[in-house]
Amino acid sequence: MSAGTSLDRRVEPAPDELRPLRVTSPAPVDVWEQVLASAPNALPSQTPTWLRCVCTVEGYADVSRLYETADGRRLILPLVRRPGLGPILAADFGLPVGWGPGGLVCEGGELRPEDVRMVVTDLARRHVLSTLVRPDPAAAGTWEAVVPASVLREKRMTQTVHLDGGFDEVWRKRFRSDTRNRIRRAERAGVLVERDDTGRLVPVFHQLYGESVDRWARRDRLPLPLARRLAARREPHRKLRTVAEMLGSRCRIYAAYHEGRPVAAIVVLFGATTAMYWRGAMLEKLAGPVYANYLLHKTAIADAIEAGCVAYNMGDSARVSSLELFKSRFGAVSQDYACYRIERVPITPLVQRARGGVRRILALRPVRSGA
Repeated sequence: MSAGTSLDRRVEPAPDELRPLRVTSPAPVDVWEQVLASAPNALPSQTPTWLRCVCTVEGYADVSRLYETADGRRLILPLVRRPGLGPILAADFGLPVGWGPGGLVCEGGELRPEDVRMVVTDLARRHVLSTLVRPDPAAAGTWEAVVPASVLREKRMTQTVHLDGGFDEVWRKRFRSDTRNRIRRAERAGVLVERDDTGRLVPVFHQLYGESVDRWARRDRLPLPLARRLAARREPHRKLRTVAEMLGSRCRIYAAYHEGRPVAAIVVLFGATTAMYWRGAMLEKLAGPVYANYLLHKTAIADAIEAGCVAYNMGDSARVSSLELFKSRFGAVSQDYACYRIERVPITPLVQRARGGVRRILALRPVRSGA
């Protein structure tokens, strides 16, 4: 990522916020790191190293923005863009699908309503076709109170286990009794958990992920060849390998083995005070009966507490789903939030209708079994 170029213009503030603003893009890495040092609540996906992973794997260009306010505060907005497109056709993402939340990282860790208003005003004035911002769910209330109703929203829900009080507190008061019983049953069944932060378990994860793709395809009535092509595009092997190499000890892969065979694996990212469950895969028929995933998350949560984290973000879930229920068994608290799409031309509704038509067509096709 480059050191950044100052944009010699002022963003017109909202009427009640008459504050001049200076923007530098891309955000200088050294400044970004300084802001992070004063904001321990920042997510692992809000770092310059993470943005470099996105650009390396997906081929995006770094167009992150450093905002400097009149009172001397600094804010970072992670953004990426496909290179080679002029501003009129450009679409910016903060961050792309599959890469977690972006949103604002604020010096001192405090996000103010005027910060959000200032940034949304700036993004709306640029000559960019579309800008997607996916904020930290913990800041959902601040964003929703300020972002204009005219801005397109994609409603989401995430779940987080609060880790204050230490592991004994979390085990006794947040894990449900049936969760504790399932963890004990996994241990009695001989499930063993291996953890690694060197990338050695990347092939194990990909083996399990490939099996999961086939299971998801059958569940969603997608042709297997199509599902595998989509998965290879969405989750290429280089993705996890690159993240493991660049993040080092901040990316930990946990693999559960039963009778000598890997049956489930998860990927957890570690920030200063927040751990994020990022990826998971399993052989359902083998992992389910021995409750391997329960033991995996128990182990990761214990490690997060030992590392000084106060939150274990388990990622997004659909309301009233089996995934939501699974996470709630660990004491995960639900948080509604929204992604915001700022567009000069309302292209998103058109794209959504087209995708809906494709899904309906695919749902009518017969499912083919086989490897």
